[in-house]
Amino acid sequence: MRKLAIVLGGIVALALVGTAFADTSIQLNSLNNSGITGTVQLIDKGNQTEVIITETGEPSGASEPAHIHAGQCGPSLGKVVYPLHNVENGTSDTLINASLASISNGQFAVNVHQSAANISTYVACGNIPALQMTVTTLPKTGGVPLAVAPLVAGVLIGTGYALRRRGGSL
Repeated sequence: MRKLAIVLGGIVALALVGTAFADTSIQLNSLNNSGITGTVQLIDKGNQTEVIITETGEPSGASEPAHIHAGQCGPSLGKVVYPLHNVENGTSDTLINASLASISNGQFAVNVHQSAANISTYVACGNIPALQMTVTTLPKTGGVPLAVAPLVAGVLIGTGYALRRRGGSL
């Protein structure tokens, strides 16, 4: 019975420690001597992802179509999967109906085109990497991460319960 109490306490504690995909930033690399570079931030919004493009080197007054494509930059770049708002004045901000987890498998890339009239000319591209799950960490207090506290509490509660049931000895 005491082993069961300890195990259950540990399970409860682990359930209190969450996991999540970390937001990520990818590099946009210049294509076709465009001189355009930048970054793409992918921000986890649950079942959606906010995609923020920030470019440098964009021609003044340009309106550049941008998309998330299947495949990776280069010859394997495939069809448009998620259209994004055009990059204007160096930025674009779009909320897509896809979780960050679903596009972070190494099978997608963000691509920017020269213009709607010249859609076949790519000016920048960045691969969305496969991301790892990360443990959500909480601020530290007294040198111990708060995320560890529920685990320790669960084990102590389970141990206390087991000791009480056995009359004080394991």
